[in-house]
Amino acid sequence: MNDVTPAGKRPPGLRLHKRTMKVQSAEAEFRTMVLAFEHDKGLTITEMAQILTTCLQRQLTALMRCERHPDDPTRKADEQ
Repeated sequence: MNDVTPAGKRPPGLRLHKRTMKVQSAEAEFRTMVLAFEHDKGLTITEMAQILTTCLQRQLTALMRCERHPDDPTRKADEQ
């Protein structure tokens, strides 16, 4: 049996993607680091949320530029 076996022909049971455990482990480690950072810097939950949101916004901006302008991701996403 391989990854292309039709769903109806597979034995019953949960099948996890090969990266699921790696991602879950990374998330747990990240959450621990974030909480430690928040505590070490004396930040409130709101301040930490603002920092994380800003970081995500920057990543999403870069992804949007690459998606809309794959040949020139330095162009802004809204450019024609």
